[in-house]
Amino acid sequence: MTALRKIRIEEEPVFTAPVARTKLYVVANNAPAKAATTREAEGNALKNILLFFAAPFFGLAYIIALPLVGLAVLAVLAGRVAARFQAVRTTARVLKNVGMAVAAPLLGLAYIVLFPFIGLAALAWMGGRAVAAAAR
Repeated sequence: MTALRKIRIEEEPVFTAPVARTKLYVVANNAPAKAATTREAEGNALKNILLFFAAPFFGLAYIIALPLVGLAVLAVLAGRVAARFQAVRTTARVLKNVGMAVAAPLLGLAYIVLFPFIGLAALAWMGGRAVAAAAR
């Protein structure tokens, strides 16, 4: 062993972390804790029963969604490969612009129809908050 290594081993600094002093309080009454545990166990049992009956539907949803997810992944990969060609990028840009030109009047109409209701909802929300603040 070299002298340098021997010195490093012998002179390792010792780290001592400061210890935090805390007080521990013990609650003597265990009756509310038992009642809460019973309600919690009943809730867990009901949740487990509902999950047991819902599990086949979750599985069915996964079975139905799996081919769609696979097709979406294939479409994304094909789109990435196709994006390497200038003609495909130009066609995509033209289709995007045409789609936006077609959708713009429909979105404008939707805004004109929905904005009064959105404004009334916002007004009612702000009024409700003001009434709640005044009640405090």
